Amino acid sequence: MADLRDDLVYERQADLCQVFSNPKRLKLLELLQSGDEYSVSQLQGATDLPQSTVSRHLQLMRDRGVVHKRDDGVHSYYALADDRIATSMGLMREILADQLEREPGAPSVQP
Repeated sequence: MADLRDDLVYERQADLCQVFSNPKRLKLLELLQSGDEYSVSQLQGATDLPQSTVSRHLQLMRDRGVVHKRDDGVHSYYALADDRIATSMGLMREILADQLEREPGAPSVQP
């Protein structure tokens, strides 16, 4: 019989995986991997996404504990909440690079 706590862990894991399931969020996370803090306007400028889209994705990532926000006056700055997020993104890139290497005509990906 499954333990109810296991179900909660699976739900939380699925919530975390949801963060990585959107190309726009991946683009934002890639920028945040540098370890620097970014304002919404900086992230918007670097991704060419509308401000509302950037804010919506950042809120979801905050809710999932992937990024944290620091307020400074009228500006808010975002950074990864845990360095292991960058590590997990790197692992996913390595897996993708290996998979694409086996596909004829697929683009190459740098891990």
